[in-house]
Amino acid sequence: MSIELITVLLVATFIVLLLTGLPLAWVMGATAVIFCLTLFNFGVMVMLVGRVYHMMLNYALVAVPLFIFMAAVLRQSGVADQLFKAVHIWSGPFRGGLAIGTIISCTIMAAMVGIVGAEIVTFGLIALPGMLERKYDERIALGSICAGGGLATLIPPSVVFIVYAMTAGASVGELFIAGIIPGLILGLLFIAYIVIATWLKPEMAPAATEEERNIPLKQKLILLKGLIMPGLLATAVLGSIYGGVATPSEAAGIGVLGAVISAAINRKFTFSGIKEALYDTIKVSCMLAWLFFGAQTIIGVYTLAGGDQFVRSAVMALPFGKWGVIIGMQLIMIFLGMFLDWIGIVLLTMPLFVPIILDLGFDNVWFGVVFCMNMHISYLSPPFGPSIFYLKSVVGDEISVGKIYRANLPYLWLTFVALAIVVIFPEVSLWLPGMMYK
Repeated sequence: MSIELITVLLVATFIVLLLTGLPLAWVMGATAVIFCLTLFNFGVMVMLVGRVYHMMLNYALVAVPLFIFMAAVLRQSGVADQLFKAVHIWSGPFRGGLAIGTIISCTIMAAMVGIVGAEIVTFGLIALPGMLERKYDERIALGSICAGGGLATLIPPSVVFIVYAMTAGASVGELFIAGIIPGLILGLLFIAYIVIATWLKPEMAPAATEEERNIPLKQKLILLKGLIMPGLLATAVLGSIYGGVATPSEAAGIGVLGAVISAAINRKFTFSGIKEALYDTIKVSCMLAWLFFGAQTIIGVYTLAGGDQFVRSAVMALPFGKWGVIIGMQLIMIFLGMFLDWIGIVLLTMPLFVPIILDLGFDNVWFGVVFCMNMHISYLSPPFGPSIFYLKSVVGDEISVGKIYRANLPYLWLTFVALAIVVIFPEVSLWLPGMMYK
C-alpha cells in the first residue's frame, strides 16, 4: 500500500471516528491500532507501548500537573477578585475602562495560571456582570474576556509551551521567556482596539459615573495591595526560571507553594477547597495523559509507514521557498484549530513539522511562539472555539453562542496582526531568551 493511500485512509478513519463523538484520545488510539495491525504485526504494538513509556518519562511533564494545581488553587484563593478590583479602580474611570482592566487583569493572571479555561471562567464571573450592568456593548464585554483569557497560551507559565517543548525538543525555560513580549504586544493591541472603538462609538462603553471618577487617590493606592500577591507569585515563578535558579518543573513547585500561601492569607485555604483543586488537577492531567498516549501511537504508526518523509516532501514542495513552508504550516494549524483542541494539534503536527523547521534553519523556540499564537487563533475560531464555550458555561442561556462568536471577531483579526509581527520579526520573541545567556 502506497504512503499516499495510507495517508488518505488514515485521515478518513480519523475523521469518521471523530464524528462518532468518541473522545479525541480514543480516536487517535483506535486509528493507530487499526493501521498498526493492518500494516504491520503485533510485535510493532509492543514497540509502540515502549514509545509511549519513553515519552512519559520526560521530566518536563512534571510541570503540567503542578501548574494545573496552582491554577486550581488560585481560582479559589480570591487573588483574581483582588487583582481585578485593583486594576479596575485605576482603569475604570476611563471610557471602556472595565474592558481595559479585564485585559490587564487577564495578562497578569496569565503569568500565574497558564490555563485559558480557568481565566475565562474566572473573569466571566468577576468582570462580565459589571460591564453588562454599566450597559457595555456585548462585543466589547464578551470579546475582552475571551481574548484576554486566551493570552494564557502565550504568557508564561503556559501549559501549551510545556507540551510543545516536550514534542519539539525545545527548552521550556526559553519558551516561557520568549512568549512574554509577543503576549504583551497582543494584549496592547486588544487595549488599543478597545480605546479606539469606544472613542469612535462612545455608546459602546458609557462613561464612568462621577463617583467612580472621583475616587480619592489614597483609596486607589490602598487597593493596589491587590497587585502585591500576583506580582510576587509571577516574579517567583518567572524570575526563578530567567535567573537560572530553578527549572520550569521546580518553578511550578514554587508556584504551587505561592498559590497555597495566597489562599491561606485570603482565608480561603480549606480542606474542601484543596480537595476540589486536587480533583480538578487529576481530571485534567489524566485527560492530557490519555491524549499523549493516543498521539504517540498514531504518530508512531504513521512514521513507521513512511509518513514523515511523505509530509516532509509534500511541505517542502510548497511554493515561495521556506516562507511558503511556514505559511503552509500555519494554514494547516489554523484549519485544524477549527475542529481540534490545541493538545491534539501539537501532538499530531509537531513531530512532523519541527524536523522540517530545523532543516530550513528556523529556531524551534521562535516556532513555538508562532504555534502558540496560532493556538490563540484557534481558541477564538468557529466552529470549535474553546473560549466561546468556556464563556458560554458562565453566561448560560442569557447570551447566545452566536453573539460570543461575533464579539470575538475584532480580537481574532488583531491576533493575525500580532502573528504577522512575530513571523516577520523573529527578534520579537528571541530577544529575551538571548538575554538569558548574557
